[in-house]
Amino acid sequence: MAMGEVTVKEEDVPFFAEVTAGGRITIPEEIRKIFDIKDGDYLLCRIKIVKRRSRD
Repeated sequence: MAMGEVTVKEEDVPFFAEVTAGGRITIPEEIRKIFDIKDGDYLLCRIKIVKRRSRD
């Protein structure tokens, strides 16, 4: 596979995440274990906003 090409497989696993301080999200530990995701790994993320925080 050439640099920049992405193969999408059944490993596309949706999960819900909350944006925290500094714009970070956390990948649940269970998902990290299943796919052996380590600090420093690069991931392709798709974003779909399901609920916005109400701004008072």
